[in-house]
Amino acid sequence: MANAITLFRIGLLFAIFLILARGELTWHLLALVLTVLLIILDGVDGMVARYFHEESEAGGVFDIVVDRIVENCFWIYFAAQGIISVWIPFIIISRGFYTDGIRSIALAKGMTAFGEKTLQRSALGRAVVTSRVSRGLYGLAKVFSFLFLIIIQAVSLPGARGVVGEEWQPVIISSGYAVIYLTVAFCIIRGIPVIIESRDFLFPGRSQ
Repeated sequence: MANAITLFRIGLLFAIFLILARGELTWHLLALVLTVLLIILDGVDGMVARYFHEESEAGGVFDIVVDRIVENCFWIYFAAQGIISVWIPFIIISRGFYTDGIRSIALAKGMTAFGEKTLQRSALGRAVVTSRVSRGLYGLAKVFSFLFLIIIQAVSLPGARGVVGEEWQPVIISSGYAVIYLTVAFCIIRGIPVIIESRDFLFPGRSQ
């Protein structure tokens, strides 16, 4: 059941981009609502897994994979639309592939990305990468970034001036980009401990 919900999120994701491609303000508002639903379902699948005792390492990996698909598709789509620089998806995707690759190696050695068996051994690494506070803040930052990406594009569409006054448009756009760049910075910061603590995988035999 939990994995079915996770898989459904991929279909919903592509539906959102088909809606956005229509280039109309009303459809962008619908895309905003569906994006919120997409985000909510990310938490629902975990609750369902716990309720039905379906928790597993494979399920956790699958959830991370779908999260990466959702995240990367949003960054790539809006970079292709010219809303953000292509360097943003370049950075985020590169960081994601690297950390996920390291976590795959760690998983084969009995370690997980999060939880008691996490590969993050230092207190700083656990605080920055695996703590609920850090994960929650980063997740929240991505949520607002994705919503702002849709909003930034929406305010440039015909009919937007009738909904949002011209004096508010620069405020909305500036706030949106501030959140987006903060999210990118947070992404880089959270990846640094993974890189540092992966040296044993990359350079076996070296002294720590």
